[in-house]
Amino acid sequence: MAIFFTTISISAIFIFSGNDLITILLILFSVFGIYNSIIETFVAITFIAPGKVKPSLESDDWELIRLQHEGPEVVVFRNLRSEKAPLMLMIHGWRSSSSSMLGRTELYMKRGFHVAIMELPGHGSAEGVKKWNAGVPVSNLIHLFKNLEAVCDISLISKVYFHGHSMGGFVFLRFTRELVKIKHNNLVEGYILESPLTCYSEIFEESCRMLHVPKIVKPLFWKRLQFHFNAINPNFDKIASRDDVDVPKWGLPKNPTLIVQAANDERLGQIHYQRLVDSFKHTGRLDLLTNIVIDDLSHAGARENSNRDNAINAWLEEN
Repeated sequence: MAIFFTTISISAIFIFSGNDLITILLILFSVFGIYNSIIETFVAITFIAPGKVKPSLESDDWELIRLQHEGPEVVVFRNLRSEKAPLMLMIHGWRSSSSSMLGRTELYMKRGFHVAIMELPGHGSAEGVKKWNAGVPVSNLIHLFKNLEAVCDISLISKVYFHGHSMGGFVFLRFTRELVKIKHNNLVEGYILESPLTCYSEIFEESCRMLHVPKIVKPLFWKRLQFHFNAINPNFDKIASRDDVDVPKWGLPKNPTLIVQAANDERLGQIHYQRLVDSFKHTGRLDLLTNIVIDDLSHAGARENSNRDNAINAWLEEN
């Protein structure tokens, strides 16, 4: 729309070139339109969907459930037991899918857990969105948890754990702010965050470098991103500063939490991990945290890793 009106105003300059006042006004309007078009282009690229998606898992052992609400449909794959047991609810990372979590699920199924995997919007079998942002999957997760009985028999759930990888961890972190308002919150026992994204401000800076956003434009770019996030997610507290999209303000668990961090994190590095550990420390919740950096764990492609599994098993024994 911004590009359309800018094109119209530039064309009008030539049509009304004989009228100096109108020409000056049209030039000013065109300059503003060009600026607005550039900012909106930056926003569109930043909120872009993941592109080529990985296929969802396909197995007779897993059942696909789709939940409808005012947002994009919630896609959940479930593998349930016939007796009472804990539930592990999992969310994969950016540009992954439920199939990427399959290796990790083996650990939980061997321990006798019910397991469910929620796919991020625009990933796997899940419906896409025009402007992808982390608030959308958080809303899907909220709807899923409010309607947990549509996914499993609540009477067969002894407690609930969450396992989020990368972007999945970021979604669970924001979910912690909403959990107290949602039924079934008494079932929540703890969080497992694997190489989690924890600070969108870092992703914003990365986007600015990738898009070659001029330094003078960055504050304006941020304001526009902020505006769009708030418009897309009207049920959330409004984002007012970059601090609001970083831990601890973005969200921080009030339950026992395990961080299993890739030492070779080629995607996020160590800054997201360190900020999360510092947030637990500075908010007086360090007693809830167990954190371990695993030397042979990478950020992507780590569907199987015995050291990660050993750390999770040890933590589950204590929690």
